[in-house]
Amino acid sequence: MPEFLLFEENRAYVIEQFHNGHFDYIEAVQEVAQRDFYRYVACPGLLDAMAATYPWPRKREEVPCWLYLIADMAMRLHGNHAFHGFPWVVRTGGLLAAFGERLGRLRVGPQKQLGVTCPGFNKRNEYERCTPCDPDFLRKIARATPPESLQAWFNGPVQKIFRQRRFFDKAGIFIGDGSYLFVPDNDHYEGSARMLFDDHNHPVSEQEHARMTPAQASQCHWRRCYKLVSLLHTNPTGEFFLYASVAVVPGNAHENPVFWKMLDEFVQSVGKDVVKDLILDRGFIDGAAIGKAKREYGIDTTIGVRSNMDAYRDAVGIATLPETVWQPHTRHVQSTALPVKRHLLDAKHAEPLRQREAARQRTLARKREENGTSAPEPTPQTWITKIDRTTSFEACPVPLDVVVCTSDRNPHADDAWAIMTTATNETAAAPVDRYALRVGIEERHRHIKCFWDIAGFKSPNQALVVNQVVFTLLTYTLLQQHLLRRGRKALNKATRPRQIEELAPVDEHILVFTDQYYAQFTTYAYTRMVLNVPEATRGKLRARLNQRQREFMREMDQAPPS
Repeated sequence: MPEFLLFEENRAYVIEQFHNGHFDYIEAVQEVAQRDFYRYVACPGLLDAMAATYPWPRKREEVPCWLYLIADMAMRLHGNHAFHGFPWVVRTGGLLAAFGERLGRLRVGPQKQLGVTCPGFNKRNEYERCTPCDPDFLRKIARATPPESLQAWFNGPVQKIFRQRRFFDKAGIFIGDGSYLFVPDNDHYEGSARMLFDDHNHPVSEQEHARMTPAQASQCHWRRCYKLVSLLHTNPTGEFFLYASVAVVPGNAHENPVFWKMLDEFVQSVGKDVVKDLILDRGFIDGAAIGKAKREYGIDTTIGVRSNMDAYRDAVGIATLPETVWQPHTRHVQSTALPVKRHLLDAKHAEPLRQREAARQRTLARKREENGTSAPEPTPQTWITKIDRTTSFEACPVPLDVVVCTSDRNPHADDAWAIMTTATNETAAAPVDRYALRVGIEERHRHIKCFWDIAGFKSPNQALVVNQVVFTLLTYTLLQQHLLRRGRKALNKATRPRQIEELAPVDEHILVFTDQYYAQFTTYAYTRMVLNVPEATRGKLRARLNQRQREFMREMDQAPPS
């Protein structure tokens, strides 16, 4: 456990002592997103709880585990995955502001360069520290932690901590998926696989490649990759996204057995009442696993149906009967706030455009009234029908409801598709709306790949690859919860650069510390307090200020001004 020095806020006491010429320390502080995020992770004991369960790879803990965790998360938050960039993260981020002088303090060198002076956590350094721990220490701990142990820690103890802190929504919606993480074509990437992909980066088997035309085959290319299998948690409105389990496997490994094993371990870790609805694509079809999830865990699975399955053929056959009841379905678009307010270049023309469109609609309505015609009804996007309690999927021990979807009530059309669910007593629209949430995980993959640079590996070592993936997703998850609890849930759908841009400068103030008390002042309030100091004590206050300035300059290795 790290040692904490507690200060109590007492504005009246601090002002009184300041007017008497007494204070201990004055600090100018800027409210930044990084600092607030680090304080969110550390203050409730969340960081200590994760450190207590981390699979520390060494016998001794010369540097606290909590520092290793927060340092690794700080690099992911900054998009800096190279460990030698840790000094830059310390200088420019909010670590020092969040954890105070036990990590270090900023200084300005003789050449006006920005630096950091850190006390460190042991006496082994023979030179001045510029980071709380050596960057190579972070690399060695990450490399020494077995990938299996790191994934088991994230999928088990960390998720228990998340549940204790009520990270999981009561609706219990979870989405499973697999995604490829491409790396350079270097066989030194441990645990990777070299595979053939088409021009859309979809894997191509030998049989599919043999059936291709020469033009199609020319578009295929070999790429080296890993596969990320993940279990993502969200709520019905998509206000946050939490990675509940992850596994990094070779690119040619099938995600099906990996995922269902992950689900078993997750349920064993957090309990049976967390996952209630599981949404999957067709790649995870496993009748025995779906039945086990329903019977043993009470989990309802909503999953796509392959066109060559008996369940699909039977549902289509029933849907062609004359007595089949079809109903229109329009995808529900949730009215959520935009992550960032956009200022369009042609915003000044928006009102004239709205007025012009309103006038056009009035003209059309008048002509329809003159001609005696009614307004055209909007064409529904999809027609759906539900076939209840089918048992055609023999591998699944529980009956399934199959919902057939088509654009023109023709189940044999090329655009027809279907989903099946183990949920009972639902309308035909319920599983379709629920399955639409699966689109969210595709957007999460785009975010973590494009904006969090999760696959920008700096080393081919498998332990470092898994370390980067796990800590990136851990940081992403904690930031999502931080924004949700700060009332900024709309930003959870924004990209990382946009989040940092929107949250970075929010406030600036001056802190004055006196006898284990502190007070927070704006720049104007602090200036007014200085001007209100009684004339009798101004000399004493001036001497105290000069003393603290000399101490500060001595710490910064600078000569005090004459």
